[in-house]
Amino acid sequence: MYKGLSVKVLSKAILPALIASALSGPAWAQDEDCEEMEGTPPGLYTTTEQGRTFLIQDDQIVEMGPGDAGFADEGTVKCIKKPPPFMGWPCTTQAAQARMFNTYSIDELESDNPLAEIVQRYFDIPEVIAPIPVWLDGEYNGIFNYNDLIQFSSPEYWYKPDPDIPILSGKRPRSLLVSLFVGTNQVVLDNNMIDALREELGSDDIPVTFVFNDTNTVPISYFGSNVSLEEVATAFNERGIKAADVPIWWQGDYHLLTTIEEFEKFFDIPPLEDISPDTQAALRDDLEKFGFTKKTIIVSLFGGPGTMAVDQPQRVRVAASMGITRIPTSFNFVEEDVLYAACGPGTPVGAGAVSGSTTPTGGAVVPPGTPVTPPPVDPAPVEPEDPPASPS
Repeated sequence: MYKGLSVKVLSKAILPALIASALSGPAWAQDEDCEEMEGTPPGLYTTTEQGRTFLIQDDQIVEMGPGDAGFADEGTVKCIKKPPPFMGWPCTTQAAQARMFNTYSIDELESDNPLAEIVQRYFDIPEVIAPIPVWLDGEYNGIFNYNDLIQFSSPEYWYKPDPDIPILSGKRPRSLLVSLFVGTNQVVLDNNMIDALREELGSDDIPVTFVFNDTNTVPISYFGSNVSLEEVATAFNERGIKAADVPIWWQGDYHLLTTIEEFEKFFDIPPLEDISPDTQAALRDDLEKFGFTKKTIIVSLFGGPGTMAVDQPQRVRVAASMGITRIPTSFNFVEEDVLYAACGPGTPVGAGAVSGSTTPTGGAVVPPGTPVTPPPVDPAPVEPEDPPASPS
């Protein structure tokens, strides 16, 4: 069974109470109806790709979600129906268009097996469905039957959820992610979610959001089960290979468990005595209550200079002092064409090819557990025989 939707859009939420409590104004309002904008008067223009944007002026507050645009000047703040043409930068530029895959609407699917057609069009052309649903806001591409989806079940994975909380807890959307990797020719089903969703929904018909990845993106399982931080960094810096983003790092989703020794090897992790007692106490209290269920440690890799940065080195040190030896870590890959990457999936500038499930010959990484043929042993040198005696 399949039900097609261009994008399932949820209604906007009201301003979160936490933000409202921090406002100094005497009152706040929900989003205004978006207005038509005549020309491009001077002022502040905003667009929102993910999350929420708030325009605040005196007691007027406008909340905007993904796809919304806003305008503010000295006298007003408002949501506008259509941003001015210059707001299309950089996605309307030739460089962005050259990077992106071709697109089509889900309404254009023609076969009796739309799931197979979506997969085939991505691998053969490649082309992807547009617009891209905002999964975190509950949007999805369509509803597919469990029996059609389960054929893609495999040991492959692009993230691991925190085992200390139920997979469907918190704000995790009730839509199944199906991640497609054209570089490795793989369809990877979110095995963490499918059975839990099926049980909660009480139906075999499951909302599905497709994730179409760049050509140089791989599931983290590509590297094997014992992948290290160093291997991921080397693959990115030397071959441009990056691991697919985890869905919700602020709910404990992670790529790998990094050892304290690796953090100390690559980053300036301060000694415990250099961290103030108050900071230590606050970090220890947070780790005791929540562990890493509220946030993983994030390592950013920068493709140009080939450098790395860790976002919370003090938290790493306090965790180590508590006897935690391996820390859930998520990667953030910053490529040279990062401005264009947000426009949609495609082929990043300068990206190398990815081959199958293992690194090609000459690559930077051999996944752990991959058999490695040792070099041939040089034969022992042969001592030259004494020359025959000369005839007298």
